[in-house]
Amino acid sequence: MRLPNFIIIGAAKSGTTTLYEYLCRHPQIFMSDPKEPNFFASDRNYAQGLDWYAQLFQGAKAEQMVGEASTPYTHQLHIPDVPQRIFQTVPQVKLIYIMRHPVDRAYSQYLQQIKIFQSRHYKAKLEAFKIPETFEELLARGNQTIDAADYMEQIDVLAASNYLEIINRYLQFFSRDSCLFLLFRDLIQEPAKTVDLVCDFLEIERATDLMQQTKIEANVSAKHKEWYLRSRLTAPLKAVPGLNRFATLLPQEIRDGVYTLLNQLPYKKSLARAYLPEQMLPETRTALLARFAEPNRQLANFLQQDLSHWNY
Repeated sequence: MRLPNFIIIGAAKSGTTTLYEYLCRHPQIFMSDPKEPNFFASDRNYAQGLDWYAQLFQGAKAEQMVGEASTPYTHQLHIPDVPQRIFQTVPQVKLIYIMRHPVDRAYSQYLQQIKIFQSRHYKAKLEAFKIPETFEELLARGNQTIDAADYMEQIDVLAASNYLEIINRYLQFFSRDSCLFLLFRDLIQEPAKTVDLVCDFLEIERATDLMQQTKIEANVSAKHKEWYLRSRLTAPLKAVPGLNRFATLLPQEIRDGVYTLLNQLPYKKSLARAYLPEQMLPETRTALLARFAEPNRQLANFLQQDLSHWNY
């Protein structure tokens, strides 16, 4: 039975998908598909047992390291025994934790949950998913819920940015040497150096050719916003009988031209207000920076790294 040698445990919206895709390129690594099996943080998945979990890795070669990347292991805080579950199942596993500016990460996770629900509604051909609340309204209601139908799915976006608190929960079971702590900024600005650190941590060969392929920037929210707004702008045209089928026969540049014209209509602004999240208010950012100032200072001491770029 093959079980993970390492797990990317988070943080959500901190480059875990980007790192996952880089590691998928490494010949000495086998990553699970799906990226997030979420075995230890889902009671439903956990109840299916180790055979269910192990089958995700059965395609790995004997000489390959095996890994997965489930960010709920550090943001599904309503299941407090996730670190213990991992330790009891794979006590020798190595853990990788990527951290991002805590305020940026929290807001990005709010955007991510809206993106997920909009995509689900679109694929299921349901009524378009409108923005249920602003980021400020989410924070005002305690930014978490016990309602499983809520678009936030029980995620506390602020608590998931309390990195040192989460780290300490894992250090109750795992040694510090079994954990690799990375920064999102380093992964984005110096991906080769960051992936080299991962390879060294896993004690495998550095694969220099990983960076010679296309640079990876996965799961970018801005791309979803553009796609979703375009889908809303063109929806009335697609509803005309036969027009959608005719449109698929047109060259892409003509379809792009039609979208450019639609994009200039006043109607676009009303759609954007209904379907696209508003930016975080400056005063919200100021308040959250103050909230995370001391936790960031403590984390910087723990990591022995400069986190001053998180003060703005």
